[in-house]
Amino acid sequence: MVVTAAPRGANPFDDTGVRPDDNGIRRYPGLHEALVEMLGDSVRTDPAAEALVEVGGGRLSYAELWDRASRVSGGLRGAGVRPGDRVAIRLPNCNDWVLAFFGGLMAGAIVVPVNTRFTEPETAYVLGDSGASYVFEPGSALPDGGPHVHEGASRTDVAAIFYTSGTTGGQHPARPGPRGANARGRAAVPRHRLP
Repeated sequence: MVVTAAPRGANPFDDTGVRPDDNGIRRYPGLHEALVEMLGDSVRTDPAAEALVEVGGGRLSYAELWDRASRVSGGLRGAGVRPGDRVAIRLPNCNDWVLAFFGGLMAGAIVVPVNTRFTEPETAYVLGDSGASYVFEPGSALPDGGPHVHEGASRTDVAAIFYTSGTTGGQHPARPGPRGANARGRAAVPRHRLP
């Protein structure tokens, strides 16, 4: 199979429904206000559909994912996590990572995934710089409480802070756009301590 390059500047992706705003920036109208809202729509659409499959591990339907993540959220709230707090995830790729991620969002927290390949000093930097008030640690049970879902998240809220590293030096926080589902948003990469 021979693949030929698209002409320079041509968009090879389906952009049906994408509209430029007054400044010419292409926007995706009709997005969910928040990732939790998007997950909720999937739960309502087909609660029994398979949402997660862990190789060598368990399987979760959308309804089970929602139920368990909301209980993680309740456990976080019981541990003192409040909307806007940062919660760090130091877990490998697994179902618990997804439960921690959505549980954090359901608690109204800002999630800080921590690269499992970071050294201890790098991890300590990320935890300190992000101001994480709770850390999901490998080998520890996820917090469990009564189901809780924080209401009121919007696209302008920060959902997660990702730390990048590479050729420019140490880790840098990137706050990819909104708490909402606009995964194609730009990330701001400040070179200073987060507020």
